[in-house]
Amino acid sequence: MVFALVCHAQKTVNVSGEYRYVVPENVSITDAKNIAIERAKNEALAKEFGTVVSQTNTSTMQTVDGKVETNFLSIGGTESKGIWLSDTKEPEISILYENDVMVVVAKVFGKAREIKNSETELEVTILCNGTKSDNFKNNDFLSVDFKAASKGYVAIFLRNDNIDDPVYCLLPYENENGEPRAVKSNATNTFLSTKDPIYPYSEETILVTDKIIEINKIIIVFSKNKFDIPLSEHGEFVDEIPAEKFNKWLRKNRINDETMQVIEKTVEIRKK
Repeated sequence: MVFALVCHAQKTVNVSGEYRYVVPENVSITDAKNIAIERAKNEALAKEFGTVVSQTNTSTMQTVDGKVETNFLSIGGTESKGIWLSDTKEPEISILYENDVMVVVAKVFGKAREIKNSETELEVTILCNGTKSDNFKNNDFLSVDFKAASKGYVAIFLRNDNIDDPVYCLLPYENENGEPRAVKSNATNTFLSTKDPIYPYSEETILVTDKIIEINKIIIVFSKNKFDIPLSEHGEFVDEIPAEKFNKWLRKNRINDETMQVIEKTVEIRKK
């Protein structure tokens, strides 16, 4: 039995990476070190296992003082195909100053493995005002139709076009005790909507922007196994999660659960 388990265990490899983080004025040295370390780990994983790359291009036109102006926006994203398992030695941190700007350089060393999910067929549909669409205007209603081929658990998050901003937990709701939603196999669920009997609000979830155009990502996490949602330091549900904490949480869960799947849907929000 032991021999069989060892033979089927996924291969681990030694990896290393480096990242130079230019520290904004409003970021503490402690936070800057942690950010540099996490991004160095991502660099190491990407170098060893590669990445999945996404690119969203969009343009918009507006008339200003009688002249037509065209704005072009390109949002890119990458996700490593590997998981960081453990450090093999402590990260090496250097603090430099370049043109009076602080730069934190982190070098990391660890063990990692490739992500190989046991995938379940999933159907995810983004709805704008109840109709299938990923193009929104300011104050339009967002809801999500979700269906899985097997029973399991699901959570939904939103990330805006600034990757360092907090990630927002849309599902579970604040009345679900910080637990992912249990779903039945082959059953269509409508989330973030008054059609959902557990939905605690009087109207649909609203997407807003103060920009001409903004690109958001809806992140759907599904697993056959129950998983934990990021909580506050006091163990309470919070709907805003620091980006680095969210990334660390997602990586940890994917290490421990090969049935976990992550689907990202891009939505466009226009001011007018």
